[in-house]
Amino acid sequence: MRLKDINTTAFRNLSGGTLALSDGINLLYGSNAAGKTNTLECAYVFASGRSFRTRHEAELIQKGSDTARAGITLERSGLTESMSVVWHLSKEKGFVKRMTYQGYEVGKVSEFLGVFRAVLFTPDHLMLIKGSPEERRRFLDMALSQLQPRYIHYMNSYLKVLADKNAYLKKISPYGRADEDYLEVLNSMLAKTAAVVIKQRSGLADMLREYAMDAYGELSGSKETLDVRYISSTKENFSDMEYTERRLLETYRADLPSEIKQGRTLHGPHKDDVVMYIKNSPMLSGHDTEEVLSEDEVMPDGSENTRLSEFAARTFGSQGQQRSAVLAVKIAEGEIFNKITGEYPVFLLDDLLGELDNDRRSYLIKLIRDRQALITCCDLASFPNYGEVNLIRVENGGYEPLGLNGNITQG
Repeated sequence: MRLKDINTTAFRNLSGGTLALSDGINLLYGSNAAGKTNTLECAYVFASGRSFRTRHEAELIQKGSDTARAGITLERSGLTESMSVVWHLSKEKGFVKRMTYQGYEVGKVSEFLGVFRAVLFTPDHLMLIKGSPEERRRFLDMALSQLQPRYIHYMNSYLKVLADKNAYLKKISPYGRADEDYLEVLNSMLAKTAAVVIKQRSGLADMLREYAMDAYGELSGSKETLDVRYISSTKENFSDMEYTERRLLETYRADLPSEIKQGRTLHGPHKDDVVMYIKNSPMLSGHDTEEVLSEDEVMPDGSENTRLSEFAARTFGSQGQQRSAVLAVKIAEGEIFNKITGEYPVFLLDDLLGELDNDRRSYLIKLIRDRQALITCCDLASFPNYGEVNLIRVENGGYEPLGLNGNITQG
């Protein structure tokens, strides 16, 4: 897969026009607030269907304008394809977003996804290690939505039924009389869609473990081992959807008194987590990693998942370990995309190089040398001297293409 160009009109602070991109590494450099991250944000909209920086996409419209537009041209399996998005804000209709593929408007985000695939890294992704379980669930969901757009249907179906059930529980909480037949219907629907979500998430986590373990070994000099594990109230047999559905339904029935009292659903994919931790870390102070996890997994409900998250965070003793772990997971994400689709995604790496030491920078650049990437940086000195890159200066929202440079030099 190759991203040939990005074109914009009144998108954030970008001055508009078309940015042509080359195969391999495209290095966007310039000062802070020049428009580098906005460029990556624009590209990632076509992979995820929305901005990774804001839930309020009206913010994408440049000040002084009521309409923003973005488009891309990509080459996939030898074919050229085009995608575009228009955001419009007016007093009459409010905020309107229109998406098109090959010139035809699409009505659902799921119909837009799976065409252009990208792996994104920003400094905020360090929260995958020490952030909330919600951050990690979102990461899995975003990757799965690119690999299997149908996944969004099941996720949205689950969330809709969950909202209906929680609204009912809140209405009768804490001492109301429940319509158990109605809750049984809702629980059956929840369990069925949850089983699909859990199977897909846990399958992706298994693949991440396989690839991230190798990548982290390279980044850490094989001194430590990174592990990735999906934690759910179903505990095991994630691939057996009938088992998962049955286990969840049993759990929902057993939880009924507590759910009525608390006014919310206590188990399900919205409470699951994927933990990333370093095996045999000195931060464990002599405790065996597997023993600690086995003990915590006895009853991995909401509180236990919190314990697991805290445990995982404790195994990362330094910022370097955290960066290496997140980078390894992102590398693994790209390998999984390639394995499943037969094509590498485009790598969008925002302000990454300044966060890595020389060895890690060199490893990363060597790894993605033969894949297309858009990399931003403020300081060219942070970029390793590894052959040709397409150098683009970004200033005040505009682009100055400097072409392919065999050696990056200052000035």
